[in-house]
Parts: sequence; C-alpha cells; structure tokens
Amino acid sequence: MNITQKMKEILLRFPKISTICSDINIDFADSAPTSYGLSSIGDELIYEDILGNQTRLHSFMLYASYSGINDFERSENSAALTELSVWLSKQIGEEVTTELTGQTFSGEITEIKAGSGRLYAIEDNQIVTGMRYQLQILVRYTVNF
Repeated sequence: MNITQKMKEILLRFPKISTICSDINIDFADSAPTSYGLSSIGDELIYEDILGNQTRLHSFMLYASYSGINDFERSENSAALTELSVWLSKQIGEEVTTELTGQTFSGEITEIKAGSGRLYAIEDNQIVTGMRYQLQILVRYTVNF
C-alpha cells in the first residue's frame, strides 16, 4: 500500500472518525459537512544510505468540511482536528510500499506530524454547511531498496 493509501487507511482508523466524517476522498472534499479530502502536496528525499535505502518526507493537506453556525460548533471543529493531530503522532511503524520501474519496495512510517487544524475557507458564505478547515500532515517514511 503506497503512502497515500496508507494515510487514508490510518485516518479511517481514528477512533472518532465516524463522528466527524463519513469518508475520506483523495484530493478533494465535498462541501457537505463531514466530508474530508486528503491531498498529496509533495514528497522529498531526506536521506539515502550507501545501499540506496531512503528516508523520505511526504506532505499532505487534509481538508475537512464542517458546520460552524455558532462558537460552540467552531470550537468543537478545532478540538476534533487537534485530537486527530495528537492521535496521528502515535501511528508509527505502519508498513508502506513504493513502486518504482515495475518493482515494489517496502518500508515503514517512522514519524507523523500534524499541525492544528485551521479555518481555510467559508464556501459561499455558508457557515451552516461550508466551513472548510485544513490540517497539514507530514509523514516520514523509509524505502528499502
């Protein structure tokens, strides 16, 4: 399972995920509340050893749509994303695969960092259904060649 598929799988295992979203889409989130979108925004080589094994850093943006009609809901939205950030930091050791020139190489996730979720946009001035938050996620992982 590649790094994007693995992150989606990990996010769906968050114990409170069913209370905050119904599914996680790749690259987009619907405007409906409880919609999440996981977008890959970059992958870079951090370190390569003499055998060619690599440590890589993959950046994601998680977009979340919520209702935010009042301060209570907006506070709950931020709290849910903060709790998700803390939970993600403990999800290490997961196996990932990387495909290159028709071959599959294994590795593992060694670190996940996520910032606190922040308000990104209000779609069509709809605070009831259109509050869009974003959470940046950085995943350090290995590729064993």
